[in-house]
Amino acid sequence: MLLHRAGIGVLLLVWQLNSSKALGPVAALILARGGSKGIPLKNIVELQPNVTLLGRALHTIQRSALFDSIWVSTDHERIALEAVSHGASVFARSATHAQDHSSSLDATAEFLEAHPEIDRLALIQCTSPFLRVHYLEEAIVQHSSMASPCVFSVVRSYRLRWRNQEPGGRLEALNFDPRRRPRRQDWSGELVEAGMFYFTDRRLVMEERTFQSDRCGVVEVDELDALEIDDVKHLELARLLIGLH
Repeated sequence: MLLHRAGIGVLLLVWQLNSSKALGPVAALILARGGSKGIPLKNIVELQPNVTLLGRALHTIQRSALFDSIWVSTDHERIALEAVSHGASVFARSATHAQDHSSSLDATAEFLEAHPEIDRLALIQCTSPFLRVHYLEEAIVQHSSMASPCVFSVVRSYRLRWRNQEPGGRLEALNFDPRRRPRRQDWSGELVEAGMFYFTDRRLVMEERTFQSDRCGVVEVDELDALEIDDVKHLELARLLIGLH
C-alpha cells in the first residue's frame, strides 16, 4: 500500500492521539554485529567526523519520536558503547546469532524471545545511511492506523531485466516483451526492496518465521536514499552525497 505524503501529517497526528489505545507500542531494533568482513566494524565506521553509521541511524530514529524503546542488538563491546552513547538500550546478541551465516530473522527472534512484552517491532538497518524521519512516519501510520501487519521500504525501478539461460546461453526477457518495449510514462515499474526498514509483529517473526506477508504495506523511498553500505565504494559514495548536502 502506498500513501501520498500530503496526508501523512494528519494521519500521523491521529496515530499519535490514538496509539496508546490502538495496537500497542512499537520498539525500534538495529542489528549490529561486530564481525563484518568487507569493512571491519562497518556499523561504527565514520561517515563524517565523529558521526558513525550507527550513530546517524539512532539520531534519525530519536528525532522521529515514534518509538517506545530503541534497541541495538550486538556482540561487540565498541558497538555497545556507541549505542549507549546515543541513548539506545543494548541487547547482548549471542555468538550463535552473530556469525557470517546468521540471519536477521534468527537474530530478531532471539531478541523477541528475550522481550515477550514487545509485540510490534521496526527492524531498522543502520547500513542505510539515508534513512529519513518522514519514511518512518509513513511506515508507522500504515503499520498502526491501517492495521497492516508489516510495512517495508521499496524503491521503484524501471530497469528492463534479462536472464542468461543455461545451457546454450540464450537470453530471456524477464519483465517485458522485447517486441513491445514499454515507455517509462506507460509503465508503473517494479517495486524492489530497499532494505532500509521492516515493520513487523511478533506473530510473523515467531510463528511464521518471516518479516513479511502478502498484506504488507510499502513505503517508497528515493533511489539515492536507498543506497546501502556493503563495501568501501558504497561508503565513499555515501560520504560524497552527504558532503553535497
